[in-house]
Amino acid sequence: MKTGKRWSSWKLFAAGPILASAIILSASGCAKDRAFIEKNLLAQSADGIEVAKNYRVACPDVIELDIAQRPEFTGRFEITSEGRINLGEYGNPRIQGRTPVEIIKLVAAETGVNETDVRIRISEFRSQHVLLIGEVNGQQRSVPYCGPETVLELLQRAGGITRGAAPDDVYVIRPHVGDNQRPEIFHVDLKACVLDHDHRTNLRILPFDQVFVGETRRSKISKAVPPWVRMIYSKTTTDEHR
Repeated sequence: MKTGKRWSSWKLFAAGPILASAIILSASGCAKDRAFIEKNLLAQSADGIEVAKNYRVACPDVIELDIAQRPEFTGRFEITSEGRINLGEYGNPRIQGRTPVEIIKLVAAETGVNETDVRIRISEFRSQHVLLIGEVNGQQRSVPYCGPETVLELLQRAGGITRGAAPDDVYVIRPHVGDNQRPEIFHVDLKACVLDHDHRTNLRILPFDQVFVGETRRSKISKAVPPWVRMIYSKTTTDEHR
């Protein structure tokens, strides 16, 4: 069985600067585009308040209530396993699955105050999550689901993408947890969303979606270059500029 040629150590040593130089030069053009996308991605602020308006609470989320002239109801309430909050003598209204606007109407009716006197804020999103995979800033991780935000808004909230991210390799995997449907995969054109404001692929996230951001081929190759090769290239370029 034929095997590939193996370079001797001196040949690899001699070719090191050339290899590193080729990788860095070939990546420079695309890197500018990616840097521009990354910068513009974080420059576009997401409206978390608007997203949260459509969030449906569940156990064990935590809400904050403030009712004018009724200080006994001002405070934090954790939603119980039965989907309820404790309002003392006014009972334990069930708020599971309701939006903030719906909760305001319910609390106002239960306590006999005007809806305009009731304020609510979801202070802790605990019940549902979204999984971030791949080239996102920070570690691959699970983040709280805060409502039907778009992929763009989610990436903004998560801190953006890495320098090695591939804007054309972004996908949403929808596992359809608990609804007896087959998993779906959606492609998101991040470049079109950020630079062209074309949001046709800017999918709205559902609970338990998985957002994958791929890595460029050049970034993978660059990581494969041994540290000593990078050192040689760095020393070579320094000597050339003396």
